[in-house]
Amino acid sequence: MSVRIMRNERSSSSKIQKQYHLSWTRAPTNCLIIKKYHDPGVLKKFKMICIWLITNQTLDVYVEGSDFEELQNIKASDMSRTSSCDDLKSLGAKNIDVEFLNLIDNIKVWTYGKDKLSNKIDFIVCLGGDGTLLYASSLFQRSVPPIIAFNLGSLGFLTPFEFKEFPTVLRKALKGTLGFTLRNRLDCTLWLRTDGSEDVESIPQSYQVLNEVIIDRGIHSGVCMVDIYCDEVFVTTVIGDGVIVATPTGSTAYAAATGASVVAPAVPCVIIAPICPHSLSFRPIMVPANCVLKCKLNPDARSKACISFDGRHRQDFTKLHVVEVCTSEYPLPCIDKESSMQDWFNGLRNCLMWNGRSTTQKPLKEKK
Repeated sequence: MSVRIMRNERSSSSKIQKQYHLSWTRAPTNCLIIKKYHDPGVLKKFKMICIWLITNQTLDVYVEGSDFEELQNIKASDMSRTSSCDDLKSLGAKNIDVEFLNLIDNIKVWTYGKDKLSNKIDFIVCLGGDGTLLYASSLFQRSVPPIIAFNLGSLGFLTPFEFKEFPTVLRKALKGTLGFTLRNRLDCTLWLRTDGSEDVESIPQSYQVLNEVIIDRGIHSGVCMVDIYCDEVFVTTVIGDGVIVATPTGSTAYAAATGASVVAPAVPCVIIAPICPHSLSFRPIMVPANCVLKCKLNPDARSKACISFDGRHRQDFTKLHVVEVCTSEYPLPCIDKESSMQDWFNGLRNCLMWNGRSTTQKPLKEKK
């Protein structure tokens, strides 16, 4: 990865605003493209991006193994269609399909878990919605290359760019003239205690989380009882449907449904939000980003719970489990369309319809 973080600081009497900019240590050569699954409408745009990057910018383009298999199937299908016809256009195929068919052998495959490309991929192009960006985050459990996200999904709160802008956006990114937001992730470690003691297994499960880690009662009918500790200090016992530990990015996801505050991505904090608590006074709170949180089931809990990380890796959470959560050393660098704050407020207004109403208040008429 050939990117370097440059930070501009603008001082004022009340605060210091920080804005990050791309600065390539060398010209980028490798791009990973991640597209939305099971969406035929994204495939044509995926082809267009591949053609542009390979022919116009002479970059090495990588795709996932599953996407590569889909491309190979497309190639085999197109070859069988053209086997009895010399002119592909006479079959009604568009120019983009012809170009892509000629370039498909130049696309390289990347297999998660086998190929370690964290230090080789210079930047990532996401074609999809917020879920596609979350998936891209999960692929990199340490440092993450800058991500350029094009909105081809349903909501698009985290994907600020329209696809029609891609030539201009990618040119600016390759020149290093765009800013980006460092979105904090959570470093989650799931331990299994042996025989109920404080001793734990030597090999824990570790996950990098962009939105939230959720402990919920799952299919069990009884309430969930979760003890929460902050820097080894007991905080409270959550009694209800569960608890959410979220990042500022995750404050607009599941945590928003619990009534938690919507937090700007630049705010260094971790959100603790109960899910349907059996208490009228239990409100979501925020703790400093440098805190270490620990969650485990209360000894009096009547049933086990479930735990998930950004909606993935869902599994049982028993009295023998303990999960430790802290702010990760490896944030997610997301390219900004305008600026970090401008993109965030645009998302609140346009995607979440924050403070939306049909009309504004009419002015009072002046008395004559």
